[in-house]
Amino acid sequence: MANIKRSGDVSMHCLEFKDFVDDNDRFLVFHIALNDTLMGDIKADPHARLCWTMPKTKEYYKLEGKFYIASSPMQVTRFPPPRIVENGEPAADYWEAKRRDHWKALTDQARAIYTWPSRGEAPKSEKQAFSCQSLAHFDASKPASQLHVVHDIAMDNFCLLLYKINEVEHFDHNAFPPKRSVFTVSPKDNHWSSTELNP
Repeated sequence: MANIKRSGDVSMHCLEFKDFVDDNDRFLVFHIALNDTLMGDIKADPHARLCWTMPKTKEYYKLEGKFYIASSPMQVTRFPPPRIVENGEPAADYWEAKRRDHWKALTDQARAIYTWPSRGEAPKSEKQAFSCQSLAHFDASKPASQLHVVHDIAMDNFCLLLYKINEVEHFDHNAFPPKRSVFTVSPKDNHWSSTELNP
C-alpha cells in the first residue's frame, strides 16, 4: 500500500487482506490497531494505491481507492465509516457490528497483539509490554475481572481498516502476449466498465 505522508514523503506499508464486505464487494477489509503508525499516514491522506500480486496465477492487480476507519465508539477518528447499506441503519451501528464480528473471530493470540505498543517503534521497556500473549474473548455478560478489563481495552484499540476500490488495473502475464485491462466504476450506479490497454 502506498500513499503520501503529511511531510510529502511516500508511505509504504504491507497489509494482510482479511475479507470482503458482504454487502458491497468494492470494500476490502484489513485489521489495524488504533495506535498503529499506519493510522497517521491514513489520516494524512486516505487516498491510496494497493498492489496485489498473485504469483501462482501470474496476475497483478493495482487498486486505486480510499481508506475508511471503523473504530470503537469509545474512540474518535477524523473519518466517519462509509455508508454502504440503504436500509436506514446508521453507518456507525453497521460497522460496529462488523468490527465486533471480526474481533470475535480472531484467535486468542491475534487478540493479544492489540494490547501491545505501536509496531515499528523502539521498545520503551523490555518484555513487559508484550507480556500478554493470549487473550480469550469475553462477552458483556461475564463478570468483570482484570483480564476482562484488558480485553475491553484491546478491543477498543482494534479497528477495521476499509478500502473502497474505485479503479482496478489487471495485468495477466500467464499468456503471451500478456493482457492488461483497467476497470473503473461509475459513482452514480456502481456499474463497472472495462478498457483493454497495451501490455
